[in-house]
Amino acid sequence: MAFADHLDETVERIIDSAIEFYFQAYDWYPNLHGNYQRRFSDGAEITPPGKPSRTSGGQVLVRGLPGYIENFEFGAGPDAGTRMYAHFENTIRQLFQPWKKIPTPSDFDGYLDLIREGAWYISLSSDGTKVGKIGNSELTAVEFLQRRISGDDMGGNMIMRFDQNFCTPLPTVIEGQYSLALLAGLTLCGEKEIWSKAQQDIQAVADKMYEAMKDRGRSVAADLGTVTALFSLGAVFPTPAAPVLGAVASALPALEKLMNAGSEPSKQTVEFGAGTPDKVIAKGSDALKTLAQTIRDCEGDLKDSIKSAMETVTGHAVSFKMPKPKLLEESKLSEMKVDLADLRFIATSTLPQIEKQLNSAADLVAMAAGCSGPWYRTTEINASDTPDGPLDAWQALVSLAQELITDLAWEVRESAAHLEIATDRIGQTEAETEAALRRHAKKLSEVERGDPLGHATQWLERDR
Repeated sequence: MAFADHLDETVERIIDSAIEFYFQAYDWYPNLHGNYQRRFSDGAEITPPGKPSRTSGGQVLVRGLPGYIENFEFGAGPDAGTRMYAHFENTIRQLFQPWKKIPTPSDFDGYLDLIREGAWYISLSSDGTKVGKIGNSELTAVEFLQRRISGDDMGGNMIMRFDQNFCTPLPTVIEGQYSLALLAGLTLCGEKEIWSKAQQDIQAVADKMYEAMKDRGRSVAADLGTVTALFSLGAVFPTPAAPVLGAVASALPALEKLMNAGSEPSKQTVEFGAGTPDKVIAKGSDALKTLAQTIRDCEGDLKDSIKSAMETVTGHAVSFKMPKPKLLEESKLSEMKVDLADLRFIATSTLPQIEKQLNSAADLVAMAAGCSGPWYRTTEINASDTPDGPLDAWQALVSLAQELITDLAWEVRESAAHLEIATDRIGQTEAETEAALRRHAKKLSEVERGDPLGHATQWLERDR
């Protein structure tokens, strides 16, 4: 049964039990006619709740005729019982109604799958030189690239710059971007877990209120589990590259912290026993306020993790963004010592293979960024100041990951194009090839590229 439907059923049972509890608490009991009558009274009766509408009942009768009650808690008159029924219907329904408008955990699943798959496309092994068993085997191209470029048959300024400025930092940058994509997935999983636990807690509050009403105020308690939502996220966010998670997490402290949350926090206990139905309702209201604050705190922790990660990325850019490729500044071929066949293979096969994985990752992460609707909750529950909680922070994180991966794919593509020009000498003089390299470099210098780190810095400044 859907969460809202189950909650509705429980709420209606609470209302029925609250009415019975009220009558008993104030010494009204069913008589032989099925109406409620106070012991040792003047004979005034109140008809029971009607069906299907409770408020079609509640009329006052005296000796079988319409009557009148004075000094009744919900107002004197011939419809005193109707007013009492309406009071409990309105109060209890209004207490839970906003909580039916919270995120549905399963709505996050499709977006989580997109991020997991996107991260898989750039999953290297822990040492960055070979791919683990369940990583992306297409990225063995990174290890091949490093090995061939650093070979004895490769030399000259162009190759040296390409090796030092591009090939050497490439695995570190890919792992950094992988960790950022994982954090986007892990925080989204955390948001899902918050609402999964919250649904359980809301139903528990309703169940315990019903139990307290049914047992006429007997002491009952519930443990709210939402406080544990961010505990052991690593276990509930399986990734295709699980064996390398530990090593990759070290590149991003916020990721490592979420993956290793430490000891499980103690659940919060809330009490529901009370002497009257309205006092039980007040206890339920207090429990939901506690739950709202817990959700607010958990989402605050998620946002803090996101901000910490973005500060790490902007403050330690070398682990997440490739430096400006020096290769594109090189146009001299005279000192270049290469195996042209190998270099051409790198330019036309190896680098495009790496670029393809990066583009696939970027596309999937960009699609995941469309996850906005699932975050919606009404602000009436007071779990956040906005209807979508920390969505803005999460989208800033996803955007940063996607832009960095896209930027790296561009550098790989244009480096491949530059190397291909250098190896394409059939029918050309050396001077003509060098001129082609200069034209390519000039064209790229005129391209207006995005600034992922600048965008992240701007977001951090706005959020201060």
